[in-house]
This record gives sequence, C-alpha cells and structure tokens, in this order.
Amino acid sequence: MIHRKNEKYLLALIVFSAFVIRALFVWINRPEFVGWFNHTYYYYVQTAGLIETHALPFNDMPFLFYVYAFTSKVLMTFGMDTHTAIVHSSRFWMCLIPSLLPLPVFSILKKVSPNQELPKWAWFFVVLIALYPLSILYVPEFLQKNALGLLLLAILINLSINIVRNLNLKNVAIFIGVFILVLITHYGSTGAAVLYCTGLAIALLIRKNNRAGIMISIGVLIGLAVALGVFYLFDFQRFERVVFYSNRILDTSTIGMIITSPDVFDKFFGVLMIVVPIGIFWLFYRWFTKNSSTLPSFIKVFWLSNLVFCYVLVLPIYDQLLLGRFSLYLTLPFSIVLFLTLQYTSPRVLIRKIVLGFSSFAILLMVFGEFMSLKFQNRNKEEVFSDINQLKTIVNPSKNDLIIARNGVEHISNWFLGTKACIITSFNKKDFNRYERVFILNPTERGMILQGRANEGIDRYNIMLANVPEPANGIVVFSTQHLELIEITEPPNEWVFDDKGNWLKYK
Repeated sequence: MIHRKNEKYLLALIVFSAFVIRALFVWINRPEFVGWFNHTYYYYVQTAGLIETHALPFNDMPFLFYVYAFTSKVLMTFGMDTHTAIVHSSRFWMCLIPSLLPLPVFSILKKVSPNQELPKWAWFFVVLIALYPLSILYVPEFLQKNALGLLLLAILINLSINIVRNLNLKNVAIFIGVFILVLITHYGSTGAAVLYCTGLAIALLIRKNNRAGIMISIGVLIGLAVALGVFYLFDFQRFERVVFYSNRILDTSTIGMIITSPDVFDKFFGVLMIVVPIGIFWLFYRWFTKNSSTLPSFIKVFWLSNLVFCYVLVLPIYDQLLLGRFSLYLTLPFSIVLFLTLQYTSPRVLIRKIVLGFSSFAILLMVFGEFMSLKFQNRNKEEVFSDINQLKTIVNPSKNDLIIARNGVEHISNWFLGTKACIITSFNKKDFNRYERVFILNPTERGMILQGRANEGIDRYNIMLANVPEPANGIVVFSTQHLELIEITEPPNEWVFDDKGNWLKYK
C-alpha cells in the first residue's frame, strides 16, 4: 500500500504527466493546419460564432463551446486576438480534460478496494486511463465532445457506487446533475450514459435488489425521453439520426451482415462478432460469481453493471458507425471489470502479472500507432496550407460567398477562408440568390477522394464524405496538386432538387 499523502502526490504526477504528453502532441509546436479531415476546425468555427454572434453557427449541444468561448474571452482580455485565443483555448482544454480521467477512476478503485486502500499494482489502471487508448491525439482533435463526455461518464460511474450503497435523494440528485451535463455536452456520450444506467438497472435486478433496479429502470426511461427531447430542441438533425440508425440495422449492423450479405466470409465474421462478446461476457460472469460469494453486495452489483455496460456497448444491432463511436467508451468499464476481477478472484500473482503485462504492451502499441499516424498522415499539410493561403489571396473569398465541400472540408472553408460553407446535402437552390458567389472546394490529393461514392444517391451519408463531382457548367478558378476550387453560377443539370429547392441527389 502507498501512504495516503503520497497517493495524492502520485496521482497529481500522473495527471500532470498525461497533460504534458498531450501538450507535446496536440498543442506545443502543433501547426494550426493539421490536415483536411481534422474536426478541430468545427470546434473553432462554433466557438468563433458564439463569441461574435452569441449563437452557435451549427446546432449542437452547447456546453463545451461555452467553455471554449469563456476561456477565449479571458485570453482576449490579455491582448490575444480572437483567432489565436480560440486555437489556444481549444487545445488547452483538449490537453487537460482527458488528462483528468485518472481522478474519478482513482476514486472508483479506492471505493471498491478492501478497506478503501489501493494496492500498488492497481496504479497500473490509473496510468492506463491517463494514457487512454486513442486519446493522445485522435480524441482531443477529432472528437473533443467525446473527450469531455468520457470524463463526465467516468464521474457518473463513480457516483453510481454511492447510489448502489445508499439510494437516497442526495446521491440521486447529484447523479442527475452530472447526467444533465453529459446531456448538454454530447449526443453519443448521452447514449453511453443511458446504456450504463441500463447496465446498472439490470445488475440490480439480477442481484435481487428489485426496488432499486425498478427505480433506476424508470429513471433510464425518463432520462432517455428527456435526452431525445433535448436533442429535438437543440439539434433536430441529430435527433433524426436515431431514426436513421434504426433504419440501417439490417443494412450495416452485424446482424444485418449475416442476414443480407451474400459473402460467406462476411457471414462467418458476423457470427464471430456476435459469439465472441457473448463468450467473453459469460466467462467473466461465471469466473466472478464463482469466486465472489463473500464480497459485499454493492461490489457485486457495481462489477456486474460495468460488465453489462461493456456488452451493451457492442451489441450486434448497432450500425457500424455507431458501433465505432460506442467502442471508444469501452476501455473505461472494461478496466473496472478487469481490476475487480484481478482484485477479488485471482490470488495468483503470475496471472496478474501476465494480464498487466499484456495490457501494457497493448497500450504502448496503440500509443505508438497514434504517433506514427501523426507522422505519416497529411505529410503535405504545409504545402496544402500554402495553397489555401494562395487561394485566399487570389480569389479573395468573403462571408458573402458560399463554398460547398465534403464533410470536414467545409469547416476549413469557414475557418481559413472566412466564407459560409455547407455540404452538398444541405444545399438549396435559393443559395444562388443568397450569396454573391457559390464555389465547390475539393481536395485533389491521392487517397483523399472516395471513388464512386458520390454517385450513390441512396446513401446521403456516403455522399457527404465524398468530393462533389465537377459539374459541366463549373468554372475552375483555382487548382493545385492539393485542391481545386470550382465556381458555379446556376444550378447544374446534374443535380436534382425537390419542390422546396433542397438538393436531393445526383442524376
């Protein structure tokens, strides 16, 4: 055991080290232009809109953007210009927020350890969460709302221990307060929080705590209804994604792969994706229940709630895109399950060393993968940025112009070129009257063009991810090895619009 005073110093060192590591990747000497499809520009644009117009340019959950805007305002009072202040405030928080994850995790592990004393080997899990896989670079730049949502989810899981041990009004009120913060932060994190509460209710019902299980089950339903209502009010497009993902179950889910795919390998892989999670769940459940008869009831319920949470995050009914997003949360509950399993059912030191050693190797491999990804992806970013600046000088775009681009590129147009921007699926015929000029901006680098997807009129999501094909009436006004800007003065014949003028599909 480590002395409690020394625990605080060690925990502070882990958090600080995690912050410094992320700062080296994400903040210090990181160029402002970091590639075509880096979602960080979306957060810049949203924050700038909040500062300049006191409203978000794009409907979204607002909490993180208010944090960025407030921090930017503080930096601006010290003489920093708005553009620079937004960049630094975003990068500061994205270095700090994931680095704070060890704090709630440390609290969780303490609460479920014998006599609330953390064994030395358990610090591995605190470090594991500090260097959370995919969070060194990918999450802080691409999925910034996920990063805050993940931290709040960890706090929510920590608070659930208090509810399991003592279901009273105070503990429930605090839990609801944090759930509301998750709700106004991120759509996907709210879904994960609802799934965790579902796991908690199932665990309570299985462990015969029917009163608490039924109450939390009712709370889950109420929370889900409130969440959908908030999504409807704040961001109707995200609300529509619930229907969108539901309709894609038989097309893009694991079950859908088995039913609809003519490929035998796809069917075999689909069955494997169903059987393996069930097998892992069953093995953990049998092993723990066999060796945990003398444990306090709250530890059994908490362990089971996290195990169920792990499974419902990878259910075979999810659309593949949704499954990828939910899997980002998996390491958190699985670490808790693994810790409790090693703590209470594995007296052999060798087993513990093997598990921790293998996990360490996996973490280092993933961190190395992120480093290599940073090194090799977008290797021409300086050249691309030079082209963007040259385009800005020659074409002189303004807020009275509109640029149509694929998903991700439109926010680069907003941020670096100062124009209005949209994806093709959001375009309307009336935009030709609303704006002085209408352009199409396409990256032309090899490997950045999704061949064939632009003509798949059925799947609008794939269309969003593809370059906009150059129409016959388009005029190329700027072209380099890395990008092409095309001006259109009237609706192309290749585009189909509905009765209201909304873009519908390509012919």
